[in-house]
Amino acid sequence: MLCVTVVARLQKVNGMSRSSTPPASRAGQEKVLNINWRLLGRRLRSRAGQYASSARHRAGQTEYIPPVWMSRLHLTWFRLGLIGLTVFVFTQKQIDFTFTIGSEGVGLTDERAAASAVAVSDHTSALSMLPGGSPAAAPAPAWSVDRLDAVTVRAYVDRFARVARTEEEKFAIPAAAKLAMAILESEAGESRYAREDNNHFSVATPRHRFDNAWSSWRAHSQSIADRFPELADEAVNYQQWIAALAKTEYSRDARYPARLLQIIERFGLDRI
Repeated sequence: MLCVTVVARLQKVNGMSRSSTPPASRAGQEKVLNINWRLLGRRLRSRAGQYASSARHRAGQTEYIPPVWMSRLHLTWFRLGLIGLTVFVFTQKQIDFTFTIGSEGVGLTDERAAASAVAVSDHTSALSMLPGGSPAAAPAPAWSVDRLDAVTVRAYVDRFARVARTEEEKFAIPAAAKLAMAILESEAGESRYAREDNNHFSVATPRHRFDNAWSSWRAHSQSIADRFPELADEAVNYQQWIAALAKTEYSRDARYPARLLQIIERFGLDRI
């Protein structure tokens, strides 16, 4: 009886001890994971330093050989960088090129041309005001019949009056008009074309050189007859003939016919 009682108490004590001990699984769930960030950072920095040192060592031990195409073109990384920079500038910036010819230039807009003209004018004016500065070139004086030397004109008329009458008979060009044209275009025989090339009618026969003055007169008459045959019907008088000449393309100067009339009246060529 006593033995049964002792055994029963021992079982009761063992059962109480088992019931007071928490389950193992529940104790495992209460554990917390702690990370030492400083230690982790030191290890990462140490590992990165090792990789960097290894890369520098390999780069120092390795000899760089450029590609074959770079060797053939004699290119270096510096030159490639310059080429890349140039391409970037040309693609990102707007660059205008202006080609100029002569003093005025080609390809300028009207506003730029006007600004350039004003700048040149101001610069010239400033130079003319300075001591020793170059003054602006004076404009050429307007043409006037009084500028013709009377003595020179009279001598020219005496020389070619007979030739003028001959051309009138052959080509129906009034002698007074023919003489006035020769005086105006050759400056009464004193122009460079008349003295060097025997060309007394530079408007009708430009850049022509003749053996003598008579050849120039005949070539001029033949040119008018070929280009403007309708003038032969207007040879009633020199006024009518000159008026018809003004309607042709003989001269681009609109004042040309008026100058002929002034020369005829000033030197009395209508009396030849």
